[in-house]
Amino acid sequence: MTSNKLKETASKMALALALVMVVTACSGKSNSPAESPGASPSPTSSSEGNEGKPEAGALPIVADKLTLDTWIVSDGNFRGQNYNEKNSFAKMEGLTNININWIQGSGADGVEAFNLLMAGGQLPDLVAYNNMVTEGPKYGQQGAFVELTPYIEQHAPNFKKILDNNPELRKLLTTADGEIYQFPQLNLHEYNLVQMYPQIRQDWLEKLKLEEPKTIDDWYTVLKAIKEGDPNGNGIADEIPYVAVNLQHIIRTFGPAFNTDWEFYVDNGKVKFAPYETEYKELLQWLNKLYGEGLLDQNYLVDTDFKFLTEKVTTDRAGAWAGWSGSYMRSFTDLMKDHPTFKLVGTEPPVGPKGEQRFGFHAWPLGTVGVAISAKSKHIEEAVKWLDFQYSEEGIMLNNFGEEGVSYEMVDGYPKFTDAVFNNPEGLNSTESLLSYTIGGGMWSTVADERYLEQYDMEEAIEAKQKVGKYINFDKAFPPITLTAQQNDKVASLLADIRTYRDEYANGFVMGNRSFDEYDSFVQQLKQMKIEEIIAVYQEAYDNYLGK
Repeated sequence: MTSNKLKETASKMALALALVMVVTACSGKSNSPAESPGASPSPTSSSEGNEGKPEAGALPIVADKLTLDTWIVSDGNFRGQNYNEKNSFAKMEGLTNININWIQGSGADGVEAFNLLMAGGQLPDLVAYNNMVTEGPKYGQQGAFVELTPYIEQHAPNFKKILDNNPELRKLLTTADGEIYQFPQLNLHEYNLVQMYPQIRQDWLEKLKLEEPKTIDDWYTVLKAIKEGDPNGNGIADEIPYVAVNLQHIIRTFGPAFNTDWEFYVDNGKVKFAPYETEYKELLQWLNKLYGEGLLDQNYLVDTDFKFLTEKVTTDRAGAWAGWSGSYMRSFTDLMKDHPTFKLVGTEPPVGPKGEQRFGFHAWPLGTVGVAISAKSKHIEEAVKWLDFQYSEEGIMLNNFGEEGVSYEMVDGYPKFTDAVFNNPEGLNSTESLLSYTIGGGMWSTVADERYLEQYDMEEAIEAKQKVGKYINFDKAFPPITLTAQQNDKVASLLADIRTYRDEYANGFVMGNRSFDEYDSFVQQLKQMKIEEIIAVYQEAYDNYLGK
């Protein structure tokens, strides 16, 4: 699939979404993951067992109140409150007559919490996870989640309409075995494909008499000047030129300039694993230079919580980072509103030593976030109907904007956020206040509405997205496709060990704890850990995906 074709698909999907809204306005696998897969439960046919049940798409979904247990990680969208305290979900309960009993996962991180849930085998009705695009098919093929294709056909008219009008999206969602295991978050507009991008202190650039960095060499020059030029003016060399919360963000920002990436990518149709290629070594050598000269956050490996990055920004020490438009650029600007000169600008992806320029922080029309249904649930059809509501006109509006008259008002047909969001009386910043009313279209199984970001994004963010969006190249990115059960069995444990090994050595090379004299042996060890076999599996999956 070409890059232009996928961008065209996003535009077509936006039109399909409009059609869905018009239609809406007018109108088992019983084993745990540890056990062998069984037959998937079948949906009740329209002529059998449906007497007295509302038709698909009708509200309320059930006549008598029903509760669905739903697991979700307590991440940045939790904000210290129960999900049912969000106006959007409370409103949905009134419309659908389905109550959601939120079970908020806990653990050192979301991955650990999810793994613990799946290992236990006792799943609630619904499981929401930020990497369901991968984990849904994996555990679905083991019998933990329902195969949704027949249920979508019979009970999900809103979601089905989107898939029917967008075969490229259906290709991304469907496994190699022709199965669907999740209701995903969707990006149906090009504007929503841009995620994190480089952000830098514009006021510091002006003070240092520097232009916005365009190339890798420019970035070195700018970061060096921030380190040595005392742009915060306190007379102390306390500036941190480039801050980050993990190595992945650093590599996804600068890696494409070296024609490499964080993990798997595509080069002229050939799937590659970045650390196994020479370009990755060149990238790490450049990052090692930054780290060794104090231009890269010395604590990126330990200060992994967003609060640390926030503290570095709000204490006037951070010079640049990769971040989102809302929770980074707008929130930082809100927090620094009393600073006399604080101003941010988003930059284009840097041009590399050989002229390579590509944006590495983009989404796909199919997001990674999704919700799966437990094969042990006694309310599969009701769960499907409730999830399908998330893709209806009313569901999309609730998920993106909250409740009309509370967090937004319709002004000339446009959903305009109220002062409750942008001038919150309790002193919450715009991100925190919005999350009191809704979960957000980019973090839930619904359609991300571009009108949310259009007004939530600052003018500087809008300009930045326009800058970086033209450098999205889907041809070089490995798509969010799923492996067959056999393929997954072959690579899962091997890849887990390789990732651990990769992280240890990559951080070691960057931080100078390991000499680049060891790099050849690092690559040889990857080979011994069977990385070539894994690459072959991913190549087969990619070729099958192109041939769907």
